[in-house]
Amino acid sequence: NLVSVSVISSTALEADGWDSGLLIMGFKKAKKLILKEKLALCLITQKKNTFSTWTSPQFRKFLLK
Repeated sequence: NLVSVSVISSTALEADGWDSGLLIMGFKKAKKLILKEKLALCLITQKKNTFSTWTSPQFRKFLLK
């Protein structure tokens, strides 16, 4: 049910590697790895017609308040 992975990274190559791998892993495994590695990511999941967003603490630092 993971439909989107957005990564903030120092290089496009690193971001592309993380987003591709994490999308394949699925939400639960991806979230666990993101928290362990302290990555700046946003995950979007879909259940029927409802989308949900989860952001890592490192990603939240980049959001405007």
